[in-house]
Amino acid sequence: MQADIQTVLSLSHRNELMSDLQWIAESIALRNIYTDPLNLLQVELLHRFRENPDHPNPDVEQALMITITGIAAGMRNTG
Repeated sequence: MQADIQTVLSLSHRNELMSDLQWIAESIALRNIYTDPLNLLQVELLHRFRENPDHPNPDVEQALMITITGIAAGMRNTG
């Protein structure tokens, strides 16, 4: 991924991503404070869900759906 970032920076003649769109960068940074923990929780829930796919735990399924909804809301609000 770092190589991809370097390619984008090279092509755009910039030193950092979104340097010309500071308000978007700030919005994403603020969003990540809330969505990063949801992403980590989602990884754990997916692991638990995949441990026994034939007999899924309804509580795990519900929690997984809540993380999906939360992440989607964060993405929708910040673009």
